[in-house]
Amino acid sequence: MIPTRRRVLASGLAGAALSALPRPARSRPVEGLEILGAPNAATIVLVRLLETGGLAAAAPNAGFRLWRDTDDLRAGLVSGRSRLITTPSHVPANLANRGMPMRLLAIISMGHLSLVSGDETIRSFQDLRGKALIGFFRNDMPDLVFRTIARREGLDPDKDMTITYTRNPSEAAQMMGAGQAATAILHEPSATAAIAMARQQGRTLRRVVSLQEMWGRHYGKPRIPMAGVALHQSLIDESPELLAALRQGLAPARDWVLANRQEAAALAEQKMGIKPGIFVASLDHFHIDVQSARAMKAELETFYGAILDLQPAALGGRLPADAFYLDL
Repeated sequence: MIPTRRRVLASGLAGAALSALPRPARSRPVEGLEILGAPNAATIVLVRLLETGGLAAAAPNAGFRLWRDTDDLRAGLVSGRSRLITTPSHVPANLANRGMPMRLLAIISMGHLSLVSGDETIRSFQDLRGKALIGFFRNDMPDLVFRTIARREGLDPDKDMTITYTRNPSEAAQMMGAGQAATAILHEPSATAAIAMARQQGRTLRRVVSLQEMWGRHYGKPRIPMAGVALHQSLIDESPELLAALRQGLAPARDWVLANRQEAAALAEQKMGIKPGIFVASLDHFHIDVQSARAMKAELETFYGAILDLQPAALGGRLPADAFYLDL
């Protein structure tokens, strides 16, 4: 969900060096692993697992940081330091299709996009006809989701409305909060931040449309498998114990986050720079979950198929192979 991702996804086989890594004769702890987290709030699940020592035996001294753009993500993957990531779910699929042996283990966010507006005349998706709105990351996941739904609703985003794109969701949220735009496509926690900022200035913003609910209207279930946990195959080969620790620990980490919101908010502030109040207020809108990629394969292929219809290069032109989807 970063503007420069297209350069990464089009960069071809930057992972060739990784795919050529030798496989060790026996498993051993992975020293100095750098875990890269996507800058979305669902990453808190992996942060919690790491902070409680759930990965310590298999990956002692593992570190965590957020990647800010996909050039950063690419550098971590190519170096071999960052073979465990949280990521928009189409990114590892694209890399796998381009020759990097990435595997998707779990989906941790079932969608976190909404239309936020201060325009009282907008009550439904159809009410966007003739309106101006703010988007972010043109031709990337948030934009592709919106455009897919618009097409299903019989609207042409390039003709039936006017979309102006910002560099990132924070900029879009700031414009909304400051009253410089009436309607925007926002993710979480930027939607919650915009609503709170406007409230402080005596204005009201509302979530007028959930894109997850709109997805369900057209694709069967009101959820979108948007963010997940992915690993490089060399890491799985090197440390099956790390894969086992992830399988054992991700669901309990999710349960702790949902049951201990204030403590989770403090952790999100410490490790991810999210204000605690915003984290707590937006938590229900993150749609955090932990589901096996293998169990989600049908929904992921539906999602990937929709992306392929609009932007084939975002998936490397095809659906990923069956081996891409791991069991949890």
